Amino acid sequence: MSTTHTRLRHGIDLVYVPKFADLLARQPELTARLFTDAERAYCDRLPNPVPHYAARFAAKEAALKALGLGISPTGVDPKLKDIEVVRRGTAPHLTLHGKPAEHAQRLGVADSTVSLTHDGDHALASVIMVTKEAS
Repeated sequence: MSTTHTRLRHGIDLVYVPKFADLLARQPELTARLFTDAERAYCDRLPNPVPHYAARFAAKEAALKALGLGISPTGVDPKLKDIEVVRRGTAPHLTLHGKPAEHAQRLGVADSTVSLTHDGDHALASVIMVTKEAS
């Protein structure tokens, strides 16, 4: 008889908004490489999109941490665009595509939650994933 165990996986990331703003100003093509069309549409309609981009970037990195995946040391990691922050009502949610989605399925991720915040010079994201593991 097998038993199912629940395990929580957590990732957290903090982004310094002024440094992120400088990066986007120097390399404006990064928004298309890091963010989906829907993420860009959401952020770009706001009066100051940079903190919202920074919070979503933090969520992507936090999700990679929760999944136990590293990030590329050699530039923009293509997995980042496969982690999407979507809005359902007023709350943000994660949608995984491509390799992150495949990895989450292998881990048995049954659910996830994301929390975003930005205030002044900092944006922070926390991601919790729930896995169901049979033993």
